[in-house]
Amino acid sequence: MAALMPENGRPKAVLLDAGGVLLLPNPWAVAATLRAAGGRPDLRTLHRAHYSGIAAMDRVGQADWRLYFANLAAVADVPPDRRDDAVAGLAALFGAPVYSLWNVVPDGVIENLQHLAATGVAIAVVSNADGLVEETLRRCEVPVEVVIDSTVVGYAKPDPEIFRIALNRLGISADRVVHVGDMALADVDGARAAGIHPLHLDPYGDCPHPPGAHAHIRSLAEVVELVRG
Repeated sequence: MAALMPENGRPKAVLLDAGGVLLLPNPWAVAATLRAAGGRPDLRTLHRAHYSGIAAMDRVGQADWRLYFANLAAVADVPPDRRDDAVAGLAALFGAPVYSLWNVVPDGVIENLQHLAATGVAIAVVSNADGLVEETLRRCEVPVEVVIDSTVVGYAKPDPEIFRIALNRLGISADRVVHVGDMALADVDGARAAGIHPLHLDPYGDCPHPPGAHAHIRSLAEVVELVRG
């Protein structure tokens, strides 16, 4: 089984993806779009559907968001002959400015970030976003000071350069850093390419990769315990 801890021991910095880790799509907005296509979305299952949708993209090794949207449509029982309508509606919804949709903070995130900060470990966000993720995190009162947004810096995960920018900002070497993200394709592969230890946030065990291929966690609380040692 892949180790949770970097080879050099307790991490000095934690990098965090934004979408799927600190923020989730607004389930009320997603549900409204699915209903318009004839679906019967259950708000309680849309959180779950986010991670199975991410796994669908990891399964094909491509960030094809139509697969993600199709997964949401299937979970919401959109009639087969309306699935294309649902996918088109969701594509338009997700194409709007990030703060208008990715604005729900999962339970426990704020508390666990506060616990992480109390350990003295450096924290930064590394996100594939549209230039507005830092503003969104402020609006949602997520306590993170260093935010690396792909649109702002010109590099996107899995390109290792976006991680190197974060390392330079923090002044910490890669071998004492972990990165937490919900997509193996972007987060695990990208972190590894930068020499950073990846932790795949996989709350429901959806990852399509073989067991032991990389380290998995179910929540940020596990990262807190890792850093505390």
